[in-house]
Order: sequence, then C-alpha cells, then structure tokens
Amino acid sequence: MRRLYVGGLSHAVTQKELKDRFGKFGDVVDVELRTRRDEEGVPYKTFGYINISISDADLKRCLTVLNKSKWKGGTLQIETAKESFLHRLAQERQAAADPDLQQTAADDGKQNLLDSLSKAGSTTSP
Repeated sequence: MRRLYVGGLSHAVTQKELKDRFGKFGDVVDVELRTRRDEEGVPYKTFGYINISISDADLKRCLTVLNKSKWKGGTLQIETAKESFLHRLAQERQAAADPDLQQTAADDGKQNLLDSLSKAGSTTSP
C-alpha cells in the first residue's frame, strides 16, 4: 500500500475522477481531496492524497505517465506522501497498548544495532 500526494489539481476535480485516473495503475483504496481557501473563502490550492495498492513497477509507470502532465486545467505534481502524523500516532498508541508489540520492537532494535555493528566490522557478540 502506498500513499501518494497529488498536487496541482483543478478545484473542480472529484474523488471519483481521481480514483478513475489512478485506478489504471493499481487498486485505489481511498482518496482524500483538500482545498485551501483564502480569507474570503475563495479556493486557491487543491491537492489530494491517494492510498493505492500498487507494485513498484506500476508506481514508476504511474509517475512517468501522470507526473507533470496537464489535466483539467492543472499540472499534476505526484510524489510519495510523507507518513501522516495521525497515522503514526495511532500506530505508536497501539504499540504502547500491546506489550507483545513493544517487546518485538525492542528485539528488532537490538538486532538492527547488532547488524550495524557487524557491518562496521565489530565482532562483539551479545
């Protein structure tokens, strides 16, 4: 599952149109449209986030075909979205509530440290 940021959208674009446009490259799970408005309520920036189940090859093809392309009066700007703060917070809260996940994360952290030391040439063992 990938989350894509799509900027440069026309203010008239609908979620269905965006889903149809990106559905050619993968399975679109969710579309969020956001419009920023000035003090008088006039829209000046419309962008969206798309959650899509897509392979690396199809993502590359999608970016090649759609990024910087003209569509409905705008020029699309597509990139992999940064992780949502709220999504990360929900994951951290879930991990804090589940002691098994905490132990797994701690074990993973220890293993990552050992792997890093091993790559750096340190031969110490735990």
